[in-house]
Amino acid sequence: METNPLVSVIIPTYNREAYLEQALESVAAQNYSPMEILVIDDGSEKPYAKELCDRYENCTYHFKENGGISSTRNYGIDNALGEYIAFLDDDDFWAPNKITLQIHAFEKNPEAMLVHCACLEVDENGEETGKTLGPAVGKEHLRSGNVFWNALGVWLIKSPTPLIKKEALTANLRFDEAMKAGEDQDFYQRFFYRYPIYYLNEPLAFYRVYESDARLSLKKELYQGIALRMFENFKQMGVSNPWVLHKIAKRLLRYAVFQWKRIHPEKSLKIPKFTAYFRPYYCLKTYFNS
Repeated sequence: METNPLVSVIIPTYNREAYLEQALESVAAQNYSPMEILVIDDGSEKPYAKELCDRYENCTYHFKENGGISSTRNYGIDNALGEYIAFLDDDDFWAPNKITLQIHAFEKNPEAMLVHCACLEVDENGEETGKTLGPAVGKEHLRSGNVFWNALGVWLIKSPTPLIKKEALTANLRFDEAMKAGEDQDFYQRFFYRYPIYYLNEPLAFYRVYESDARLSLKKELYQGIALRMFENFKQMGVSNPWVLHKIAKRLLRYAVFQWKRIHPEKSLKIPKFTAYFRPYYCLKTYFNS
């Protein structure tokens, strides 16, 4: 009789006690087994996470020096034993059937190296806001298969949704620990370049939206310069075809302009069209080098 593959759930946490128990509870309530839970404490001031971990079976607590969200996720990958990896931020949570449905999706789509899904937005109290985060109606098919060129600089998957085959996480496909924001976008775009994925058009995760200094996604100024860093990471990953790199640079330049306007709505930015078209990498270095 075949046994289900082990799923490793990596939950980073740092000085944010309020929601961790709900995140852990949602993993413990999954109707799938076997699973292991790795809570990676990124140098919190209090041992709140260890006390919570002790309440759950197959949950291990890991403490490391503060290094940021990327180093915390990479630490979890290095210590995970499962065939599949799932990431769950400590302020988000899952529906009870999330992992089961994603494993079934892998069985039906063996070529996929990642399965993601829609998610529901919730407020600081965990109450649904009525907003579903996912593709527009009729665009669902664009989230499956080789999605790289339709995703680059346009969309990314929400952090609590993916389940990943661990074999895909090679040494040169990890979270960039030097990035202070946008590390998930950088990681998943490089993942999309290398592997096909599959999308489940069903909300199986809950993404919490609230005002807090701890939420990197709200610190818009940190996104300055990430497009250039993303481009360099494509090269470090082994992308060397000049035409492909030129096309990637053009897409990332568009994204950089969008981010710049979001960060500096009161300012104007003028990049010559000829230069932007023929020398996008030059533009990234000249105008967006943080």
